Amino acid sequence: MPNLPNRNNRRKGKEHSETLIIPHITKEMLEKARSMAEQGASRAEIEQALAQMQGAPLPDLTASTQPAAPDPHRIIPKSRPRHTQEERQAMLEQLRKEREGREAARRQAEATPAGPDAAPAKPAAPVRPSRPAARSLRPAEAKTRPAPAPVQTPAAPAAAVSPTEAEQPTRTMPTPVPAKAAPQAPARPATHSEEAPRSATALPRTRAEAEARLNEKIRSDHIWLSNPVMVRGLGLAPVIGAALDGERALMLCVACLLLVTCTRVLAVAVCHLTGNRFRPVIYCYSAALLYIPVYILLNYLFGNDLTVLGIYLPILVAEPAIVKRMEFTELEPLGDALRHGFNNSLGMCAALLIVGCLREFLATGAVFGHAVLQVELLPLAALPAGGFFLVGVIAAVWCAVANAYTDYKHEEVRRLYANRKR
Repeated sequence: MPNLPNRNNRRKGKEHSETLIIPHITKEMLEKARSMAEQGASRAEIEQALAQMQGAPLPDLTASTQPAAPDPHRIIPKSRPRHTQEERQAMLEQLRKEREGREAARRQAEATPAGPDAAPAKPAAPVRPSRPAARSLRPAEAKTRPAPAPVQTPAAPAAAVSPTEAEQPTRTMPTPVPAKAAPQAPARPATHSEEAPRSATALPRTRAEAEARLNEKIRSDHIWLSNPVMVRGLGLAPVIGAALDGERALMLCVACLLLVTCTRVLAVAVCHLTGNRFRPVIYCYSAALLYIPVYILLNYLFGNDLTVLGIYLPILVAEPAIVKRMEFTELEPLGDALRHGFNNSLGMCAALLIVGCLREFLATGAVFGHAVLQVELLPLAALPAGGFFLVGVIAAVWCAVANAYTDYKHEEVRRLYANRKR
């Protein structure tokens, strides 16, 4: 095995690493070096003091003013320059000003509403750190030094760093602890203008989102695509038994608008107060209580003609459009209850008017009492059997057209998102 060179066998006066190389160090020498390092002495001073303790001759550091030629294979340790108390205070003040400028710029950017018409802010002149570079302070000095007084500075963005400064080694400076930290302003909640949400008419990103939006649109269309009478088959009794002509259909329309809409709104409001308990009882009593003022209003509008509706007017209290809502356990907001109830009433009104006017036209050749034809095309239309037949035909045609339209919209969505990921 070859003999390894002794690492301690080095020529006097030359160094090859940043480690203090002392052949015979004692405990007193170690304590001396540690105390000098805590006092801020440089590496050269520590080595000189330890060499004096060992009794070795020391090179005269002040004899020659001209430095020797550097050895490319030698690592020359360099101690950091010591700064005075005023220089350190100035550097701390400069760092504090830069930090306050960045905080002010950030707060100003948050306070400025984002928009297409907003002009870009003109950046201020970059703040450069003072020379010489900051030297890291000892923890004892950072704790005992008093905090500088706060200075109001204008808002400025983060300081720009030049390429020459980026190449220099990074030197850390501890953050001065202020006497009393100022409370930070609470974050302002984002508004609709700042968030810039996606518009309801914007194109969805995925096919699943587009199909979900289309299904919601179809489900909320209670007049044509999701009509409560022609598509869902609700409330057929008044349509077949009472909608014999246009006038009776109009009276039923007003009754449905008042009773169905107001019952849903009143029941939802009471359910909000009771915590959505006793829901079926609340819906039943709401419809029964509202029937009396609705009947008084209808009697004021139509007079004795209201009696031709017979039992089909009070049967609206148990209208399937109202009863079906009792089956849903979720509690909708009051605004949604008003909108959904009004849309359901409009869908029932559309079915009542179409069936009533068509039956009157086929049975008597008139519409709202005005003669259009002098011949009776289908007298059976004035009877309940004719009403069943006519409603069945209208519902079949209605559903065929609605299904064709919805299939076309679904196919359009599939073609649009054919080459996109789900």
